[in-house]
Amino acid sequence: MLLHGWAKGATAYTRFNLSDSTNTVGVRSVALTSYHAGEAKRVFAAVEKSLQDCPSVVYKPMLGTSVHAKLSLGEPLAPGDESLRAIMSFSMKGIDNHTAYGLVRIGNVLAWFKFNETFGSTLPQQKKAALTPVLPESLVAQQVKKVETIMETTSTP
Repeated sequence: MLLHGWAKGATAYTRFNLSDSTNTVGVRSVALTSYHAGEAKRVFAAVEKSLQDCPSVVYKPMLGTSVHAKLSLGEPLAPGDESLRAIMSFSMKGIDNHTAYGLVRIGNVLAWFKFNETFGSTLPQQKKAALTPVLPESLVAQQVKKVETIMETTSTP
């Protein structure tokens, strides 16, 4: 649903990795998608409804068979017009996989944040909790500010 929703009506798409000097573990990335007026809000609402309606999904990792992954919604991210936060988790072959997602609407741009972490299934719950990925608010705020600055610059005659 996300990939289909992204492509429909999009006017521009950019994807890049985010860096954080305090933590080199995991993969952090952001995808920025621009839309015509009103379309970003429509896509955001569709993603939000889909996440609320689906507590799990069938997910196929790059190097494996399909698994049932649990989806859980978190508190919204602070910056932007609207925001969502979700975690997808599943276990496969003794490895727990957790991916934190964040979606922020900034006017007619959707910023889709992703942070992935994997660790052994046999770890104690306390260690698992410490390793579960969290989207750093500072990285999200930096990207939102960059998009806002670009939007202000390009809209000035």
